[in-house]
Amino acid sequence: MGVILVVAVRRFYQRKSFRHPAVAWRKRLLGALLAYSVAGASAQEPPQRASDTGYGMALYEYHQGNFFQALTRLNVANSEGGIAGHGDHPLLVEGGLMLAYGMTRQAQTLFRSLLDESDVSVSTRNQAWFYLGKVFWLEEDAEASSDALARVDGELLQDTDTGLYHEWLYLRGQLLLRQKPAPDTARRLDDLIEELPEQSVWGWYLRYNRAVKYLADGNLEAAVGGLSALIAQSLPENELPSETAKERLALEQQARLSLGRLYLGQGDYQQAMAVLDDIPLDGLLSDEALFDYAVAASRDGRNGLALQALETLQNRPLFTPWLQQVPYARAFTIEQMNRPQAALEAYRSAAEHYLRLDQRLAEEQTSLTENRLVEALELVRAGQNEPRAGSAQPSLGESAVLTDAYGRVDVRPADFSLAQLLSGEAFQLALRDLHELYRLEDSLDQWRQQLASFDFMLDTRRERREVRIRETREALAALNVDEWVDRQSEFRRRIEQASAEEDAAFFMTASQRELGQTLDRVEETLTALPDDESTREQRQTYERMRAYFDWWVADEYGVNRWDAVRQLRQLDEAMDTFVSQRDLMEQEMASDARLDEFAARIAAKRQELNRLDSALDQALSQTRQSLLAQVKSEFAAQRREIAGYLRASRHAQARLADRLFLDARGPENSAAVKGGEGADD
Repeated sequence: MGVILVVAVRRFYQRKSFRHPAVAWRKRLLGALLAYSVAGASAQEPPQRASDTGYGMALYEYHQGNFFQALTRLNVANSEGGIAGHGDHPLLVEGGLMLAYGMTRQAQTLFRSLLDESDVSVSTRNQAWFYLGKVFWLEEDAEASSDALARVDGELLQDTDTGLYHEWLYLRGQLLLRQKPAPDTARRLDDLIEELPEQSVWGWYLRYNRAVKYLADGNLEAAVGGLSALIAQSLPENELPSETAKERLALEQQARLSLGRLYLGQGDYQQAMAVLDDIPLDGLLSDEALFDYAVAASRDGRNGLALQALETLQNRPLFTPWLQQVPYARAFTIEQMNRPQAALEAYRSAAEHYLRLDQRLAEEQTSLTENRLVEALELVRAGQNEPRAGSAQPSLGESAVLTDAYGRVDVRPADFSLAQLLSGEAFQLALRDLHELYRLEDSLDQWRQQLASFDFMLDTRRERREVRIRETREALAALNVDEWVDRQSEFRRRIEQASAEEDAAFFMTASQRELGQTLDRVEETLTALPDDESTREQRQTYERMRAYFDWWVADEYGVNRWDAVRQLRQLDEAMDTFVSQRDLMEQEMASDARLDEFAARIAAKRQELNRLDSALDQALSQTRQSLLAQVKSEFAAQRREIAGYLRASRHAQARLADRLFLDARGPENSAAVKGGEGADD
């Protein structure tokens, strides 16, 4: 049993992989793309301001941190005819947003379509090849990535965007590290590193990854030399931008931790302790450094220093599951210092700790629900750097939840059991998807409310329509439409009859009719006068006037008849228009086509909304199940590991209790027990 700690820490040490921290290249991706799209990078000198409303709204959503809405704005603008006034820049921005959300296949399709266009500027095409190479790199297609990056014009990219040029050098270096070793591989990699500025994070990561590559190839001496050189290259923080300095410090601490483990694996415990001792106690890797320091000190026979490091860890919250071995390691170190009574108490305390922890994990695993999971996560409100005690915490789906440039939720675990799981990419992506799905659900609720407002609008319009129909019918009734139709028919009948009878008098003009009436009155007057010499002359004059009048009417018959027919035709056209409008109005009043079409569109949108609701419910269910399955699996794995520590603690406790009991009875029994323990070990 004396080697349990050694086996445990060795297993832990072998399980730890030499990997650098997550490279923050994607954090710079959208900023570089948007800076390029606004400031301009083509030979056509694109505008400094957003010339298209849709593009401006997409940029606004991006700078507000609403990346999903920014991508949606771009898609809406594309569906409405695209974005004008910015050349190919919106396509690069959309591709960058897709990369940020992990939509590598969609981004690849977009960049390929951009490269297939014939009128794309040289600089835009150059950057498209760069981003396409990055897409292939993310999809772990090294051959395709190498081919795409080889098509990039480095000098043009350097003139266009220095940041992208440095990242291009980094990706080429990463591809060299993945290739099979060649005689000139080391030289080419050195040339790429030398091309990068001394303060560039890409150069630091290449140096670190090169050391990791040496380690993977079994060249421990070169790995030690590379990590040592990277640590020695440390620059003063005041010479670097604040964010870059933090990243550089984190990488330096990771390099020290990796180097310390290398020395530990080689058995150079003192050198390992010296390297690990330089990692700050308040750093991100301080817990791992303290534990490795305790292992090195214990193997070097300096159990006091090992216990001191373990005591420091013991007094901290055991925030990650692997730190749960600290109570057992502490008890074992005390036992190594030949303090059996104190070791017995430490083992007992460790066993009680593991038992309580296992019971709590079992309860959480059994009663795990989405609500309990969300309660165990402290969400950060936008504008805050960390959760504030006493303040109302936002919930998933709210816009107040702080997210990073990739839509991942900024969250702090309220329970150490979820710390390691929370740092995993799978859990982060599932939590991000759940958050985005809840936001989509909120958008659908708003859409549903808008559709409900359209229903109210339809009811209002129908009521107003009924009022207008009633007013229109009253107005039509006041026009006496049937009477006008009858009079038109009568006019037609009389004109046709007069035309058939060639009744010239019927078609007389107003002046002719007036003259005819005058002649009729003269005839009546002459009839009443006596027939003498004075009236005879007047009668002759009258007869000449009557004869002229009859000739005039007969001569003007054709013209007058045509004028009457023309007026009748105009009347017919006017009446036809009137009747058709009346019929159309009757049809409009009888049927509600426009409102029915509007209602049909609303019904179609409601059906589409129902389909989206169904798909959303399915996606939410799958995402919840995936998230809960990950948490339950993590709890099960932790319980299995804790069961081993609990069993070892109880065995050590029983062994020490027997030893102390036999020591109390006499030295002979104690010697026998020690001999038996040696045989058992």
